[in-house]
Amino acid sequence: MISQNRVKQIQSLKTKKGRKKENLFMIEGARCVQSYLKKSKLIKELFISETFAKTNKKFLKSCEKYNTAYSIVTDKDMKNISDTKTPSGIAGICAFKPNPGLDFESKRWLYLYEISDPGNLGSLLRSAAWFNIKNIALSKNSADPFNPKVIRSATGAHIYLNIHQDIEYEIFLDHGYCSIGTDQNGTQKIEDLDYDLKLVLILGSEARGLDTSVKKRLNKIISIEKLGYGESLNVAIAGSILMNGIAKK
Repeated sequence: MISQNRVKQIQSLKTKKGRKKENLFMIEGARCVQSYLKKSKLIKELFISETFAKTNKKFLKSCEKYNTAYSIVTDKDMKNISDTKTPSGIAGICAFKPNPGLDFESKRWLYLYEISDPGNLGSLLRSAAWFNIKNIALSKNSADPFNPKVIRSATGAHIYLNIHQDIEYEIFLDHGYCSIGTDQNGTQKIEDLDYDLKLVLILGSEARGLDTSVKKRLNKIISIEKLGYGESLNVAIAGSILMNGIAKK
């Protein structure tokens, strides 16, 4: 059984303030935890519910394979520490990955401007890892990339990425990047870009997109051709399409 003080400490990791104080964050779900087991030594503690342990013997062996200690806890305790209404039965406490400085030699950057929806942010990080765009910068007023909802949506992508918060987009212009964004009224296509250039893909918030002041500074505004029906694309979907385009070159 977990003590009440320990439960409160774990629950504090659901908030940005708590994560900053403890210098830890929380992961949940078998797929997410499995990603960290395979590729990361960042897991400090692992909690597995009694029900999960009974029905997932293979997963327990996986923990042993990667020399990761775990504690079996009651289903009630798991519900208390979980960030979801229906806990998966497995949760971990992780240390933050050491983050290198801003790499202005990198050919590709993803810049996220005031992306406030945790689900969209997590999906964008997941796509960035898939397309090997490792360097991510977030503006002020963006969702916390270590929010539990972001972590679940990203399903382990954080391990592969260098994520920088509270970054001004102008810094990329000062370092010679060609800045590209997307708009339904854009006049250029992704395949028309000069891929020898250093590129920073700038994506705006779900509700407002990019501010006019930011849009005016873009070097290229890309349109994604609509072949069927629909009002617009979700920022995570549009961003994934564009990441696929710039990652190929």
